[in-house]
Amino acid sequence: MQQWNMIIYFLFMGLLLFVGKVLKTKVPVINRIVLPTALLGGAIGLLFTSLYSAFLNNGVNIIDVDAMTTIVYHALALGFITLTLQEKKSKSKKKVWSTGMIITSTYALQGFLGILLVLLLFSDKFVGSGILLALGFGQGPGLATSFGRMWNDALAGNGVALGASYAFLGFVVGGTVGVLLINLLSRKKNIERVKRFDDVSSGKHVIELDTVKEISVMDGMTVQFVIVAMIYGLVWLFLFALKGFLVTDQGGTIGDQVYGLLESFNFIIGIFFALGYKAILKVIKKKGKNVNFVSNDYIMSNFTSLFFNIMITGAVLTITFDFLADYGLLLLVISAVGGVATLLYLRFMTKRVYPHFQDEYFVALFGMLTGTASTGVALLKGLDRDLTTPVAEEMVLGSGTAIAMALPLFAILMLPSLSYQTANQTLFEYIALFGCLLYALVMVVILLVRGKRMAAAHIEEETSSN
Repeated sequence: MQQWNMIIYFLFMGLLLFVGKVLKTKVPVINRIVLPTALLGGAIGLLFTSLYSAFLNNGVNIIDVDAMTTIVYHALALGFITLTLQEKKSKSKKKVWSTGMIITSTYALQGFLGILLVLLLFSDKFVGSGILLALGFGQGPGLATSFGRMWNDALAGNGVALGASYAFLGFVVGGTVGVLLINLLSRKKNIERVKRFDDVSSGKHVIELDTVKEISVMDGMTVQFVIVAMIYGLVWLFLFALKGFLVTDQGGTIGDQVYGLLESFNFIIGIFFALGYKAILKVIKKKGKNVNFVSNDYIMSNFTSLFFNIMITGAVLTITFDFLADYGLLLLVISAVGGVATLLYLRFMTKRVYPHFQDEYFVALFGMLTGTASTGVALLKGLDRDLTTPVAEEMVLGSGTAIAMALPLFAILMLPSLSYQTANQTLFEYIALFGCLLYALVMVVILLVRGKRMAAAHIEEETSSN
């Protein structure tokens, strides 16, 4: 039954997502913490496969880690493509640079701490094992597993599992410590405490139904699937062409390294092709042509949710007992220090940068910078039940500016891998270490200056109004 091998994995992940959803909905202890269903399902699957392998399969892992890594790799790219294809209309014209700088400086702080702790306590490991703290906590499982895959050889084949583990622990920190925070803050503000956190979307979509004739030819879901397939096909063609130009039979050249880097960032290539597709549609619309039938945000958002849920569940399933034996202590130490530092830093900065809604910004950014934006929004709803404050929108928009500001930082974080096992390895590790520190300090100085100006303007505004 070899032809069922890959399908079995998808059936298994579907079952895990279903069990996770039931537990998240029905079990009071679980629905009182902010924990994504996909992560819960993956954790259940990890427990099951680990026990089965240990007691019934002579210690051999029943999950093919390479196959699961491949699923995660493609699910990440497809998720970002479908996310990019959605039309995002924002009414906000607020300046979100301060929020973006807080997010970026937190990435830099997490990266600095990760590298420092590896150099001090785990010097036998590649420093990328510490850098993944910033990617797993700050960016979530997507970028963490992508970088981990790229560094797989340097991390003894454990790159994807390590990236997924940081993301997993980040979700746990955000979902448990974050709930404690909002309970304390809601008591201080005399707000009714949230008793459960369900995975319920707060977004609204207008659904347009096709006619029977259109459905008989090609329904809306099929159209969206074909569009995604065409764009991802272009990603494959682009990488195939690059491989012919860059990859050599001998290996080890700069061209091989560049190709390996681009192959790991297939999701970024997919984003560019998706943006190009949207630009073409925009030009066609300006010419008065009706192309609305190829755009359906409701279906595309469901595709995004599906792909990201598969990615998160699959990423957790790449974790093995052998990996935990080698990296378990490193993970716990770096994640604990990173979580505490993120908490203290964000509390310090939000009190000095924002004149209004300081607690709301604090819990939202803490959730986001240990988990994902959805974690931050879930925690924010504990203090701002109906999201009436501008915090949620500014946080999401700020994350967009943060990506642009963080590009030089990501380049700094790449330096140790480019010099791995060369004469310059130690030099580049220290350049990355102090580069992250300098990046964070520059952002902090700018934020504190801006914060003083905003506070002065706020006092002046209150004085004039009185």
